[in-house]
Amino acid sequence: MERQLDITEARKQLGQIVDQVKYKGDHYVIMRHGQPAAAVVPMEVYRQWKKEREELFDVIRRIQAVHEDADPDQVMQAVLEAQHTVRQHSPE
Repeated sequence: MERQLDITEARKQLGQIVDQVKYKGDHYVIMRHGQPAAAVVPMEVYRQWKKEREELFDVIRRIQAVHEDADPDQVMQAVLEAQHTVRQHSPE
């Protein structure tokens, strides 16, 4: 479950928030001045995000290496397609 909390309330409840994230899989969006400022998510979610991000950057580096002289717009299109593919194959 995703919940939103003002930063002041999050400070007061940090221990409880961490327990709910760790043991229940809850997600928290911490708000500052009415705007989302940070998220507290289970470590599995964070690790998956890091893995996907690194995979995307690996793809970008490979595309750049293969297409050094390519039109930047074409390279960007290839990157966006790769990003889409990575996201399709990641569990939510």
